[in-house]
Amino acid sequence: MVIEKVGKISPSALERLVFPFQGKNREEVIWGAQLGRDCGVVQLGRELISLTCDPITGSSFHLGLLATQVVVNDLICSGAEPVALLVTLIFPPGITENEIETIMREIDEAGKELGVSIIGGHTEISEAVNRSIIHCTGLGWIKDGYLPDVSKIEAGDYIVMTKGAGIEGTAILFSEKEKEWQNLLDEETINKGKEFWKMMSVFQEGKIALPFHPHALHDATEGGVLGAIWEACMSRGLGFEIEEGKIPVYPETRVLAQLLDLDPLKLISSGTLIIFTPQPLPLLQALREIVPAEVIGRVVKDPIKVLIRQNGEKEEIKECPQDELWRVLQSA
Repeated sequence: MVIEKVGKISPSALERLVFPFQGKNREEVIWGAQLGRDCGVVQLGRELISLTCDPITGSSFHLGLLATQVVVNDLICSGAEPVALLVTLIFPPGITENEIETIMREIDEAGKELGVSIIGGHTEISEAVNRSIIHCTGLGWIKDGYLPDVSKIEAGDYIVMTKGAGIEGTAILFSEKEKEWQNLLDEETINKGKEFWKMMSVFQEGKIALPFHPHALHDATEGGVLGAIWEACMSRGLGFEIEEGKIPVYPETRVLAQLLDLDPLKLISSGTLIIFTPQPLPLLQALREIVPAEVIGRVVKDPIKVLIRQNGEKEEIKECPQDELWRVLQSA
């Protein structure tokens, strides 16, 4: 079977083609690959170490910043203090020294801000790519031994969401398509949309959430808010019921949704933290001191996954959503 869709391959394909092949079963491995889980965890002596990796493929802007943030986001969601990154840089022929230095300066600045060291990697020019690709591997230290994970999600858990839906997609689309918006939108809206890059870290809200021992934390990347919740619940054979009217969407994202006929809930959203917890109120109070946060629904025992639209209509989400960003960029 040929796979035509751009973006992450489907959960069903992952289950068939990727997850069965995990090498030797070692006792040091606490967590391996699983749907909805972004980090592996190994025990070395008395220490718990979290590891993750991610490429940046959907943007040509702020690659260094984005590459660093998404890996650090995954580490904090596993309960780890981010420690170090390995960075692989693959550039197309014709790349300039200034472009390479700009990307590395962004990685350096983001690393300093988030407390992460850059300890190695690989850099090359390759005809195999037609634009720059950054792939980061992150390492974190789990200090207190508490491991939030999708395996702990239970029916009855509340689903808490921070900030708004579609943060990363909004930043990318305002930056990649800036010229298209100049005759359609006012300058203030365009500038605000481009500034969404500054909201794409969940490091601070993750640090706030961890002491409350949530069952799981998940950064809403490809597939957006709906995709993150779908993957997490699917991994446990559970369903959900969430309300569209309770999901915050920033005005700049709503503008894009109208112009491009896209669903913000299915738009890539690094910077939006999804939290599964049995006790949301103390957590919400703490989160709201630094970011907007709302309860948007609950996990249910029935495996049916339901989105209640603003008009009250119930929509069953039968498959993990394909990210709206790829559809928009491919149609351009």
